Amino acid sequence: MAIDTTEFESDTARYRSGTTARLSGVPVETLRVWERRYSVVGPQLSETGQRLYSASDVRRLRIIKQLVDHGHAIGSIATLATESLIAMSDAESRMGARPDLGAATRTSDVEVALVGPWLASRRMSELLSHSTLKVVGKCAELNRAAHELADSQADLVVMEIQILNATTIATVDAIKNACNATRGIIFYRFAPSPILRALRAAGYDVLRKPLESVEVEWFCKALMRAPASQDKSATLAPASAAPPPPRFDEAGLLAFAETGSSIYCECPRHLVDLVLSLSSFELYSAACANRDAADAALHRDLQWTTGHARAALESALLRLAQAEGIALPSGADYIS
Repeated sequence: MAIDTTEFESDTARYRSGTTARLSGVPVETLRVWERRYSVVGPQLSETGQRLYSASDVRRLRIIKQLVDHGHAIGSIATLATESLIAMSDAESRMGARPDLGAATRTSDVEVALVGPWLASRRMSELLSHSTLKVVGKCAELNRAAHELADSQADLVVMEIQILNATTIATVDAIKNACNATRGIIFYRFAPSPILRALRAAGYDVLRKPLESVEVEWFCKALMRAPASQDKSATLAPASAAPPPPRFDEAGLLAFAETGSSIYCECPRHLVDLVLSLSSFELYSAACANRDAADAALHRDLQWTTGHARAALESALLRLAQAEGIALPSGADYIS
């Protein structure tokens, strides 16, 4: 169900309600309801009071319409970022025709075990408490998960692993066996292609890390209904000096993102996600296998360049906290 956006060449065009309905497939009456109840888009008003929709609005409505047609509740996806909606649509295309998820959970909830600091956080537990997933166990630390989830009973284990490497398969196998799960999902940030292929060949669904709890719920339910997964140069300017060490640990950043959710915009959460993503790639570049001296120099350049970008965003995060009056985590949440 990939979304074709080539029809819209410019975002400067504006469309009236009728044209928007025709292009997106959302009837005008439905569009009015979605706007009033869920604020799915924010059209401009002309001088005469007519609603005018941009090409971006039309693209967003088309994606939402297709996801709703495939069983998603409008209330659960209406406020998601367009990028998240596209990711869900692309995932459905990879998995094939989407199953009836309502039928998947009418007789019983999907029992899941959650592994990783983001998945096992209090905020995620609160969000998933309103879903049809039943959390039967969770552990924030990957290296303790097999022990802490021992003898639990889960249909599915969902794991968050920032960087995948050669030891990952043994680790996730131990966790899946500990909680007696039949299936496994791994959300990651960075990984070499051979590791991804090996994990998928071993029966795991491996996906880039999402940002919203509704995406976690959808992937879990879709996987329980879908067949088992099958195995499926530009030169950088060298960094002038080694970057400074990270200012915060992951727990501190996640706490800051949650505290910052009280302000109107989503900047704290997005900044934290960028910092975590860059930190993960910084570590990944440092640990990447090197073929020769030139390859080692390239990966050191990648590591240092990413580290400087991470440090710049950490400074931006501090400025944001000061401007918005958000208290930063203290004590152990800082890396000295």
